[in-house]
Amino acid sequence: MVSRATNPKPALDKRAILQAHPLFGKLGPHVIERLTSYAHSKFVGAGATIFQKGDPGDSLFAVCSGTIRISNRSADGKDAVLNLINAGGIFGEIALLDGQERTADAQAVTDCELMVINRRDFVPMIASEPDLAMKLIEVLCARLRRTSEQVEDMIFLDLPARLAKTLLWLAANSKFQISRKVVITQREVGQIIGMTRESTNKQLRAWEERNWIRLERGSIVVVDPDALAAIVAADAVEV
Repeated sequence: MVSRATNPKPALDKRAILQAHPLFGKLGPHVIERLTSYAHSKFVGAGATIFQKGDPGDSLFAVCSGTIRISNRSADGKDAVLNLINAGGIFGEIALLDGQERTADAQAVTDCELMVINRRDFVPMIASEPDLAMKLIEVLCARLRRTSEQVEDMIFLDLPARLAKTLLWLAANSKFQISRKVVITQREVGQIIGMTRESTNKQLRAWEERNWIRLERGSIVVVDPDALAAIVAADAVEV
C-alpha cells in the first residue's frame, strides 16, 4: 500500500527518467520504450509506508528522488535498518522476482518520486530482454555482497569501527557527496549497526569534539573521512 503525497505534482517524464537511471539508462531504446509504456509514477510524502513485510510482492520501485528506508521489526518491537535507497536505486526486486511476500518494510524518509513497474509486465521482459536480466542480476549480487559484509562486520568489528564504516558508506552513497552530508537520524544509524541510540550518540559526540564529524538536525556530516577510515583499518588489523 502506498500513501500519496497530499500536494499533487505534475506527471514525471518517464522516458527521460528511465534514460537517466543507472540501472535502466544503458539499455537499448526498445527496452526503454517498453518500460515507459509499463511504468507509472507515484509521489509519496515523508513517513509514508510503501509496503510492509508480508505484503504481496507485485511491483518493482525505482527511486527518482528522495530516500527510502528498508527495515524490519523484531517480535519485541526493535527496529533494524537494512538499507537506505537513494535516487537512482531500486527496491522491491526480491519479492517481485519470486512472487512471494515482501521480506521487509519500505518507508519514505523524505518526500519521494517513485517509478513503479508491475510484476505482470516486468517478469516477461526479463525473459525476453537478456540485457535487463543481467542488470538485475548485478543489483542482486550487489545486495548480497552488502548483506554478507554487514554480517561480517557484526561479527568481526567492534562498535566504533562499525559506526565509522557505516558513516563512510552512507556518505559515499549520499546525494550530498561533495559535502559528505548524510540525511539520517542517530537512532537510524544505531539501528543499522545494532547499537543503542544512547551509545551511538555518545560515540558521535566524541567524534564531533575531534572535528571528525558534524551533527546537524536530522543529518550527519563526515568532516574527516580519513580519521574514520583509520578506525576501521585499525580494528581490522587487530582482528
